[in-house]
Formats: sequence, C-alpha cells, structure tokens
Amino acid sequence: MKVNISKLSDNLRECTAEVAAQLNFTLDGNGYEIIAEEGETLNVSFDGKVIKIIYPAINQFFRGLRLVKQNFNKKGFSVSETCKATELGIMLDCSRNAVRNINHLKELIRHLALMGYNQIQLYTEDTYEVESEPYFGYMRGRYTIAEMKEIDDYAARFGIEAVPCIQTLAHLNQIFRWEAYRDINDINDILLIDEDRTYELIEHMFITLDKCFRSRKIHIGMDEAHLIGRGKFEDKHGSVEKRSEIMLRHLNKVVEIASRYGYKPMMWSDMFFRLAFNGAYYVSDGRSIDQEVIELVPENLRLVYWDYYNNDPAVYNAMIERHQEFNREVMFAGGAWMWSGFAPSNKFSLSVTKTALKACEEKGVDKIMITMWGDEGAECSDMAVLPVLCYAAEFEYGHEDYSAAFYALTDMEAEKFLDVESANLVDEYLEPNHNNPSKYMLYNDCIGGLMDPLVKEGDAAVYEKHIRNLKAVEKIAGRYSYIFTTQRCLCEALQIKYELGVKTRNAYKTGDPKAIKDLVKTLYYPLIKKLEQFYAALEYQWSVENKPHGFEVQDYRLGGLIKRVEHCAARLIRFANGKDARIEELEEIMLDPFGNSAEVNKRLTTFNNFGKNIGVNQITWH
Repeated sequence: MKVNISKLSDNLRECTAEVAAQLNFTLDGNGYEIIAEEGETLNVSFDGKVIKIIYPAINQFFRGLRLVKQNFNKKGFSVSETCKATELGIMLDCSRNAVRNINHLKELIRHLALMGYNQIQLYTEDTYEVESEPYFGYMRGRYTIAEMKEIDDYAARFGIEAVPCIQTLAHLNQIFRWEAYRDINDINDILLIDEDRTYELIEHMFITLDKCFRSRKIHIGMDEAHLIGRGKFEDKHGSVEKRSEIMLRHLNKVVEIASRYGYKPMMWSDMFFRLAFNGAYYVSDGRSIDQEVIELVPENLRLVYWDYYNNDPAVYNAMIERHQEFNREVMFAGGAWMWSGFAPSNKFSLSVTKTALKACEEKGVDKIMITMWGDEGAECSDMAVLPVLCYAAEFEYGHEDYSAAFYALTDMEAEKFLDVESANLVDEYLEPNHNNPSKYMLYNDCIGGLMDPLVKEGDAAVYEKHIRNLKAVEKIAGRYSYIFTTQRCLCEALQIKYELGVKTRNAYKTGDPKAIKDLVKTLYYPLIKKLEQFYAALEYQWSVENKPHGFEVQDYRLGGLIKRVEHCAARLIRFANGKDARIEELEEIMLDPFGNSAEVNKRLTTFNNFGKNIGVNQITWH
C-alpha cells in the first residue's frame, strides 16, 4: 500500500519510515495521505482518500498504523479503541546468559509499539555499567551508559517508557565471584544488609541509571531472597530479629536512596508473603499479612504480583485482594513461557494469561506486564513468544481474538506460528502445559539416561510430523524464519535422540554385535550431524538477538553433548568388537528419576536444571 507521510511531525514521519516495511507500506508522495492528531481516544479512519489517526499517546499512533493495515481491505473504515491498562509493558530478561543487542532491542521496541505497548523493562542483575564499580557486570556483555541512553532514546521515540529493572537484594550471584563484592555477600546470591559498602554499591547503581533513563520509575527486584539473614548476617549479629524486619529495614534504606534521585520504586511482592507464611506464596486460604508489617512498607512503593502458573481465577482474585490490603499501587506480571529451554510454551501461556488478565480487569488492576525470563541459559528466541504478547495487548484493547492483529503484525497466521513450540509436543493430547522434553531429552545421556524411564516406544515418531510442519512454516515466515529453522533442526535431532537411550539399552541386552554396530551407524553418527546443524542454527539465532557474551555456555553444553555422543558410540563399537567386556552403565537397573513420586506426571514434566539432567555426577567442592 502506498502512503504519503509528508504531513506527519518529524518524529512520527521518521519512525513510520522504520516500520513501513513490516506494515507493507510503500512511502510515496502520491499515496494515501496519513494525517495525525492528538486526542483522548485512539481512532483510525479511512474515507477512501485520507487515513486519519487520532491518538492519545505516541505508542498508540503506531498501533493505529497497524490497524490501518489490519482493516485496509475494507473500502472505508473507522475503528475506535481504549486501552484498559494505564501501563502495558514487557519485562525482558537480559541477565541470565543473554544480553540483547541494540539492533534486536530496536526491532522488539517497534513490535511493541505496533501492538500498543507503552513500557519495556530491561531486567539487568549486573548487566549494566555502574560508575565506580569496574567488576560489576565485568565480561558479561553489560550495557554501557551510552547504550542505555540509546535504548531509552529509541523507546521514547515510539512512545514507550524504558524502565530499569535491577536487583538490590538477591539474584546477584554473578557479582560475588569477584573479590570486590565478597565482603557484602550474606549467603548464596543475597547482599549483606546493614553494611555501608552494600548501600554504597546501591547508590552507585542509582547514580548511573539516573543519567541514562527518562523514567522516574524503577524496579528494585528483591524477590526470592529466601535465606535472607541466615548467612554472614547471622554470623555477625545473631538470629535475634525477625527476618521480615531485616528485609523491611533494607527496603526502606533502598527506597530512601531511590527517592534522592527522584525515583518511585516498585518491587516483586513475594517476599512479604514468603516470610509471613513460612515460604508459601500462592496461599489463597484467606490468611493476611500482619498489619504492623503493612505499616512498615513505604507508601510510595508499588507491589508487583507475579504469577505465570495458575489457571484458576480464584487464586488470582484472592492474591490480588491480598495485595490490595497493602493500600499501595499494584502491578500484575504474567509470563510468556520462554524460559524452559529452546522452545516456548505459548499455548499454556495464552491460557493462563487469559485467566489472569480477566481477574485483573475484575479487580481493577490496570498496570500489566508480561515477563520474558531467560532461566537456564536464555535458549529461546524473544520473537518465539509474539503470540502471547499480541494476545495480551489485544485483550487490553478490548479484543478476545488476536488472530487478525497477529497477521497484520507478522504476515503470518497465529495458528501456524504456534508450531514454534512443536519440539515439546510429544503427547499432543495433553492440555496446554509448560513441559519441556525437548530440553531434558536432548541432554539425556545415551547410556546412563536418567530420563529413559519416561520414554515409551513410538514417542519419537511424532517428530516426523513436526519437522514437516516446521519446514512449511519456515518457507513463509519471512523475518522470523530463523526461529523456525532453529526449531526444525532441534526436532530433527530429537527424532533420533528421544528414544536413543532406550534403543541402546535394548540393543546391548541382545548382545548381538551386528545389531549394536547397526545402531551406531544408523542413529549415533546421523545424530552427531543433526546436533551440529542444530548448533549452527542456534548460533545464528543468538547472533541476531544477543551480544556474543554468554554463548560460550551453549558451546560448552552442546559441544559437550556432541562429544558425549561420539564417546558413547566409540564405547559401543569397542564392546561390539569384543575389546570391552561390558558397558557398566547399561547394566544398571533403571529407577524412577522422581523417586517413585505419585505427585508428578511421569510421562512429561518440566525439568529445567541442566546440571542435574545431564548426569548424576556433578563437580562439587566440600
């Protein structure tokens, strides 16, 4: 479609030029004229000659552009929308191994604007430059001050508020490897409270961030500090205080520092509940936080309630009510499941997001964030969870169906795009879930596979269909094709790898040298080739989205996997040739990896700890 953008303001004109290709717009002085006006409600209209966009905020102008594409097959149209959320954002994990490169961040920001988001939070534990702290984020790909300013400027051009999301209590394990911070390490990944050096570091964080971001909002983290006060703090001060009192004292100090730089902080809320209820969080039985604790929480603090697991409206309703007892601003953080391995869990995410957002609407929570965590290595592409981000936006703009919006955004049908999670769909009849067999079966050992008891004959056959579907989507995916290439290569490896341990054990039990040699020739050697192809695809995906830092982890993991397959193949050949009398691991009796627990789904599960999955033996220092 040819459009004339000459009458737009300089910023809108320049930004429209950047999204034109994605919208299939051709900039032409003789095209349909686009005019823009500020107004209270988003309205997009076309009378056959002129496209008019009335927008209440800059980000909604770009959503308006996408609505033009979405509705242009009509001879004339007028669309009005109001966003239920006053803040609609994402939280992007840039700490757990992957730090997004600037070009990819800009691409993501453009997508967010076209969907109508107005906020992006960059979760950075230590992956940002802090003045006077040279070891903070050292060799981790941290964002420089110049890069943070560039991100903030670019987001602002599209009407998106860039909010720093940091940690000021726990989740700081990366810095404690350096001598510079060991004195302020309480236990595990937790800062030592009541130490001058701790608050000097935190102040340096705020001094730096103050120079980089326009926003006066800041996320100070403080989640999952389960062992607070039980390490060096207890050694120094004894266990005379309630741990909630220790945390609240620390919180108030951090908030006081934040206030000096004009920041209004927010924090994850779980620790208030975990400390009150002996580690429990999702307690919907009517219990409340002690009033004296509530009174100690700073008044200008926003509580961020996170939940990406529940499909029960009652849980969300109860938890929101309990948060509202604090009489503080409440923000809800749902999740686009991309943190369980190489493939996302979009169908599960869509299901729980729908339930959560309906509860937020009913309970008057109008600040919404979708988290995009990178647990265990940031192996999944950001773009793989676009269906979840698009659905959340459409819901907040009053639409249950996101299919038309998704097609206008990506030039792809949402149902076809959802094939991106195929690698995890072994038992397709199951309800949407966040199981991740594509990860734990990829790394499951060939001859000592802890997960072999979960495998049943014929499991791997499903990958033939997945590969066929992914090849078809790969051809039509355009700018997203690299994601589907990675997933297709993963499925090709899993087609062999999924049942390899079981087949190896069965061949070994026969004692037939020819059968064992045939197994190595037809499965082991082709698997090595498929793993190398998957590695190449993943490396390319990483280079598109991330800085190079952190990929060494994938080198170690996948390189180690390839070497292990080669080694197992060599041992099988030695056994078949009579050079080794036996393979001891294959003579072990296989046990339930979950200890015969009846509480878990033994067929499929979410098992996301690489170190525990790859083998029983782990390097420890005791």
